[in-house]
Amino acid sequence: MKPAAAGLYVHFPFCRRKCPYCHFFSLPAETAEIRSRVEAWRKGIAAEAALFSSGRSVAGSAVHETPLVFDTLYLGGGTPSLADPGDVARLKDDLAARLPLQLLEFTLEANPSGAEKGEGRDSNRFRGWIRAGVTRLSVGVQSFDDGVLRVLGRPASADGTVSFVRRARDAGFDSLSLDLMAGVPGETPRSWDRTLDAVRLLRPDHVSLYFLENVEGLPLEKVLREHPVDEDAAVDAFERAADALAETGLRRYEISSFALPGKECRHNFKYWRYEPFLGLGPSAASHIGAKRWANTAGFEEWRAGAAAGAVPSAEIVELDRESAAREALAAGLRLVEGIHLESFAGKFGFRPDERLRPAIESLERDGLIVLSSGVLRIPADRLLVSNAILSRLL
Repeated sequence: MKPAAAGLYVHFPFCRRKCPYCHFFSLPAETAEIRSRVEAWRKGIAAEAALFSSGRSVAGSAVHETPLVFDTLYLGGGTPSLADPGDVARLKDDLAARLPLQLLEFTLEANPSGAEKGEGRDSNRFRGWIRAGVTRLSVGVQSFDDGVLRVLGRPASADGTVSFVRRARDAGFDSLSLDLMAGVPGETPRSWDRTLDAVRLLRPDHVSLYFLENVEGLPLEKVLREHPVDEDAAVDAFERAADALAETGLRRYEISSFALPGKECRHNFKYWRYEPFLGLGPSAASHIGAKRWANTAGFEEWRAGAAAGAVPSAEIVELDRESAAREALAAGLRLVEGIHLESFAGKFGFRPDERLRPAIESLERDGLIVLSSGVLRIPADRLLVSNAILSRLL
């Protein structure tokens, strides 16, 4: 049986400090303890990879009937750039010894904090990551305005981030992605212009552009209550950014993602095209076959479980074909390319344009969906209201 191409996500759970808007699992790690903590994490990842390879990763049950080969690796967090190049190289070797890797892309998330002082962010560090196999650097910028960075609790400065990105490029990274955030309290047209000017200057290969959201229960929630964001202004900022990115050659290929042709994130396509992916590490999520699950969001609990032969799960979901089809529709319609109906029917046994014809025809009349040449898609200028469209479709 021919192996299916899958994505591999590895969660690095440590940060210098927690950002007040971040809902991802992470733990603060002091400089003095980071080496020992990274070593313990890496051993846990190796143990979990071995469990998956033996079919015992999810409550003792096998999850992959079809053989898998992993062609993308994404090291996210947390702040994976706290890991030394040697740690990253050893991690990749550990994974290759336990899982079938045929990597076409290896992404590492990087935080530019401390760039002004060096703090190990020199060219040797970038080159070391490249020698370790990293092909793509994703930099958590959020803004190139110092006032906005202070609101977000980001320790980096705008000038330091520009320096960080330039040094990464000079060291040899030819695939650089920047994360930006619109709709932050205190953001103004002038501060947003500073961010867009810096992007034009740096000319990244990829930009992920998000709204500030999902801060319920986080420290920044109070800031948003006291300084609510004008949603229309946030949308206007997003659309101005999309126009600016288009001027630099970055085309929109997903709701929040823009890239030069050929520089799209292969790993993220796994999620949107509903292809299999495995997540390793505390809080990491996986979806393979009819099963979706997430590891426990506790470092010691996860590490002990990996060593004992059963990683604790925060969630395990068995998907029937109907549920999987609805998820695949919602994910695929995030993409500008949309959903190829014959391919969809090959996976799920029906064509959406036949099963959902009344809803599709209604949305077509309102200019909210396009059905043409066997492809179903949301027009690019309507992607920001995709949730409302999906609620009518599904």
